[in-house]
Amino acid sequence: MKKKGGAFPSLADRLELPEEALSGAPRLTVTNGSRALIENHRGILEYNRERITVNFKKGRLCLSGRELRIAAMNREELLVRGVLQDITWSGIWES
Repeated sequence: MKKKGGAFPSLADRLELPEEALSGAPRLTVTNGSRALIENHRGILEYNRERITVNFKKGRLCLSGRELRIAAMNREELLVRGVLQDITWSGIWES
C-alpha cells in the first residue's frame, strides 16, 4: 500500500471525512459565543467560572469568560457553556 499522494486514497478520503478527524488534531467549534465543543483534548489543566484551560498533545487552549461550566465531557470531547469572551491557543501544531 502506498503512502499519501499515491494511487490509493487515504482512509479519510475513502470515508469522506476531513483529514483532522483521523489525525487527532485539536478541533474547536464555537456557537453563538455561548457554547464551545472541543475535540481531541488530553484533559483539563484549569477550571473555574472565569477560565477553562484544556490540554492537547501539542499545546493548550484557554477559554475565558463568565459563568463557564463543563456541560459534558468524555475521553475525546468537551462541551463548555457560558459567556465566552476570549479564546487563546498556545503551543505548536504542524500544518
